[in-house]
Amino acid sequence: MPKLDRAETKTEFAARVGLTKGRISQLVADGLPVRADGMIDVGAGLAWMERNLDPSRRGKGGTVSTGASTPSVAEVRRMLMLVQVQRARLAYDKERASLIDAGAATATIFARARAERDAHMAWVQRAAPLIAAETGADPQATFAVLDRLMREHLEHLADTPLGELRDAG
Repeated sequence: MPKLDRAETKTEFAARVGLTKGRISQLVADGLPVRADGMIDVGAGLAWMERNLDPSRRGKGGTVSTGASTPSVAEVRRMLMLVQVQRARLAYDKERASLIDAGAATATIFARARAERDAHMAWVQRAAPLIAAETGADPQATFAVLDRLMREHLEHLADTPLGELRDAG
């Protein structure tokens, strides 16, 4: 099980982000944070790289965009490094269990919704005869009314956008 907040050597960090140890040393000279023991905190290092290797900021190390259709070699290298850093950030977040699988989350949500729908419909079948007995009503008519009202209620819930179901707090 990987540690949640890791520190790595320059070599390990370089391998994580797909750069050479020499390039990491250059980035340290440019401000990449290093701990007192010479190790690089992975989270802090990735965050620094995302902030400072953005090719759209301040035209560092290459030409400032003049509207030309072809980027300079330096701009392409910075963009490549940024993509590598973003991939490393995703891998790190996955190691820390900060990401969830969208397919698994969707399947879980649908399974839960289906189970709740089935439980509501089963409640109608259990409650209709009891309500009819207590009120002296026709059991079939009571069931028909409850079943119709529950289906309308479930349709309304299904039509409600998920954003409206979030807690206000």
